Amino acid sequence: MNNYRLILCFTILIACFSTKGIAQKKGEFSIGNIEVQFIRTGVEGTVLFKVFSYGKNYDRALENAKPNAVKAVIFKGIPGSDISRPMVNEYELSTSQRQFFEDFFNNGNYLNYVSISGDGSVDPSDVLRIKRNQYKVGVVVSVQKAALRKYLEETGIVKALDAGF
Repeated sequence: MNNYRLILCFTILIACFSTKGIAQKKGEFSIGNIEVQFIRTGVEGTVLFKVFSYGKNYDRALENAKPNAVKAVIFKGIPGSDISRPMVNEYELSTSQRQFFEDFFNNGNYLNYVSISGDGSVDPSDVLRIKRNQYKVGVVVSVQKAALRKYLEETGIVKALDAGF
């Protein structure tokens, strides 16, 4: 009888720890842990900041910088800037809004609002090899926050600032 209880407990533990790995399907929308460092407000309607992205190699980490920058502006805010609060609370997203953001990021629509600043070079001190196949890269990006907010207002994802309560 004790062996059955032990096996049952062991099975439950395995099930609890393995659900994290299968909870998100490939291509499904995820915000993740995004690190940012505010630099300055750019030209009218833009914000300039450094976003730290992860990847299995340098190029993959660099690719992840643009979507992570847009996700940071929308879901996290940029501390120290005039958009220190997120535009959208990720925990209050409806199913249709999650689908909107899946399409927004998977179709590359986010590219209309972000660009890598300067000549695209990365400071060598912002490249960190964490593990054998894991890199962390800090990239300076510019996000058109005003145009992005206007787009999200037009699609009904966020309320206009002058809409009242």
